[in-house]
Amino acid sequence: MEYVIGIDSGGTKYRVQAENLRGEKLGNYVGSTASHYSFPEEQVKSRINHHIDQCLATFGGKRGDCKYLVCGTTGLDTQEDDIFLNMLYQNLEGFHCPIVVKNDAEIAHYTVTGGTGLLVISGTGSIAFGINQKGKMGRVGGWAFSIMGEEGSGTWVNRKALRYLANCYDKVAREGLLADLIKEKLEINTAKDLADYSAFLMKHKNGTTSLGEIVDYAAEHGDENAVRILKDAARETVKLADNLIRVLEMQRDSQIVIGIWGSNIVQSKIHSGEFEHLIKEKYLQAVVRRPKDEAVEGAARMARELYENRE
Repeated sequence: MEYVIGIDSGGTKYRVQAENLRGEKLGNYVGSTASHYSFPEEQVKSRINHHIDQCLATFGGKRGDCKYLVCGTTGLDTQEDDIFLNMLYQNLEGFHCPIVVKNDAEIAHYTVTGGTGLLVISGTGSIAFGINQKGKMGRVGGWAFSIMGEEGSGTWVNRKALRYLANCYDKVAREGLLADLIKEKLEINTAKDLADYSAFLMKHKNGTTSLGEIVDYAAEHGDENAVRILKDAARETVKLADNLIRVLEMQRDSQIVIGIWGSNIVQSKIHSGEFEHLIKEKYLQAVVRRPKDEAVEGAARMARELYENRE
């Protein structure tokens, strides 16, 4: 049975989907991450092969019958990453089809926009990726928080929420629902507790508990400080989009398709609503799109399209 494979290789999950050449799903598998930043090469290879085989086992697929494979992966940010990851996938045993490895932002962009336009991602981190009508590709953001990056992201919201709590202890801000929720979530009862937690974050940069959901909850229940944090986050993500529009010289396009991606913006009514309001205020021709499919579905669709358009 001829089929194509789409892969979404993320920092926490590895998703594989096989579809026949008509776009009908044949098999799907979700496994643990195969990030090359987390494991040595042999373990990465082992995980990739295991996850693919588990997907194929769901419908009795054979590697030799695959007609195209597209993988969108996290951690493909440098030339060295590109060389290493392509080496891994191009040498998968049993596959004789074309194999394409792309940054996961490119796959998400294709999934939402169809291939032309911008995608603003605001999850744990943030980045904007785009392709203009002439095929020129560009990206803005994606820099670490240590150099004031990750603008408007979940990490950014976390830090803003903690700063608000610090302002409460300084008597600069008034405690409200958001302060109560943060203290309950993190078991912070005193200024000393907050100072200790801050010291913990300095030693363990990825150790913070996500506060996005409680900021959203507080904002939807009228907490002005929570609303302010989310609207400020929207201004930051709008800056990413605006900068990329100018980098790609799309200001005068008759239509600018802008997709949004990542739980920090997609699942926040206030963040996404303010983003759409502000971007349309500046660009009347902007069309904001939310994701309808998962990235792995977009990867499979891209594989099918590449196969159909092969020379």
